[in-house]
Amino acid sequence: MIAWLLSVAGVGILGVIVSHLTAGTRLKKTVKVACTYVFILAVIFPLPSLISDGVSGESCGGIFDGEIEYNQDVLDVTDGAYFEIVATSLESVLSESGYVCDCKIKGTMSGEKARIENVTVNVKGEFADSVVAGSEIRKLVSEYLEISESEVKVNFE
Repeated sequence: MIAWLLSVAGVGILGVIVSHLTAGTRLKKTVKVACTYVFILAVIFPLPSLISDGVSGESCGGIFDGEIEYNQDVLDVTDGAYFEIVATSLESVLSESGYVCDCKIKGTMSGEKARIENVTVNVKGEFADSVVAGSEIRKLVSEYLEISESEVKVNFE
């Protein structure tokens, strides 16, 4: 148990250091998401071995007896991390089509299914016809995420 706590603390500290070192770079978002997932894995990874080593349900307050209570804050963090990764991937897809942008995705997770509520795409650069560019971006986003074009908002900066 102490080794697990030390590894979680070490990963957390290392993540903070790496995040601060990359604060002014273009990799800032990617590093932040990666550090978040590594931290989550450091917390979750030893759970199967704890269970198989004979941890009883009574010693864990009934967590293994089907009385699982989800902490909404934890769910919000994991949902947010998932949607940040999807947004980073979407930015790459749009970049391949010639658009430099920042994407924000809002949604909820339910089991294995993600429901995207809305997507905001902030496009950088100047365009001769922003209406055509906005329409093309909405189409690319809706095809990539398999959502309606009406759920995509495009802003030009």
